[in-house]
Amino acid sequence: MTPAVVPHTVHDGLAVYAAGDGPPVLLVPGPHRFQRPGTPSADALIAGLTALGRRVITYDPPGSGASTRPADVGMAEMHTCNDEALAVLGVTGPVDAVGHSMAGLVLLAYALDRPDRVARLVLVGTGTGGRAYLTAPGALWNRTHPDFAGMAALGSLHTVLPCRATEVLLNRYIARRSYLDRSAAPVGRVRASDWWHRREGRASWHWRARRMDYGPRLGELAVPTLVACGRHDPQYPVSCSEELAAGIADAQLILFERSGHFPFLEEPEAFWECIGTFLGGGQTSSTRNTG
Repeated sequence: MTPAVVPHTVHDGLAVYAAGDGPPVLLVPGPHRFQRPGTPSADALIAGLTALGRRVITYDPPGSGASTRPADVGMAEMHTCNDEALAVLGVTGPVDAVGHSMAGLVLLAYALDRPDRVARLVLVGTGTGGRAYLTAPGALWNRTHPDFAGMAALGSLHTVLPCRATEVLLNRYIARRSYLDRSAAPVGRVRASDWWHRREGRASWHWRARRMDYGPRLGELAVPTLVACGRHDPQYPVSCSEELAAGIADAQLILFERSGHFPFLEEPEAFWECIGTFLGGGQTSSTRNTG
């Protein structure tokens, strides 16, 4: 059962959340605001981590959710928010941390720039930066992908008419292609009022991410790292996770054979068994395939 997702506190305009009991774990939210408390993917990660006996610390990025702080949209902002969320909950030493998709990219940068803050690292369905998801073979954002034209058309519509309705349509298109079992994808419903509600902020994150590439710095990481990816992930394809695992010393790579971008939703038992083993101090094989 997913724990109640309500802010623990709002500190200087930053909504900070805590759920569960036990050793703390930082769950980095999506910097573009789509993977934050109250969204299906973030809530599933919160539920899984609390079930492992961990206290989950996370937050709403500025300009989204319950955070009233104006958005500054950049990696420095996310580093500051990570530091602040941990400080608000009294966590001063290195902490285990989890990041999925774009949040995984933020966590990768955080571990590189704040090596004293991260004890163990779980990177799920992510990569080294914008180049990874724009050019990787099989990536939805690669112009050679068969679904790129439809996504580009919806993206253009959303640019011309930046409202909640066109955002829902675009995200629904992406979500259906991000599951191996498309029927498992959440159905975003468009209400009449969505056509005149402007989208929330932080959309510029995608443009910032395109200029990021942490690949050359992977060798700097010296913390235990688990890299997890769905075999059929079109957002950050397997090659992106393989690049991470190859560049980070002694990183473990786990591929979920019956999953797309959300292995914790499509193969939850196998996923949480692997995460529990890793965060519990055990070892998995260097490269492991499920299924």
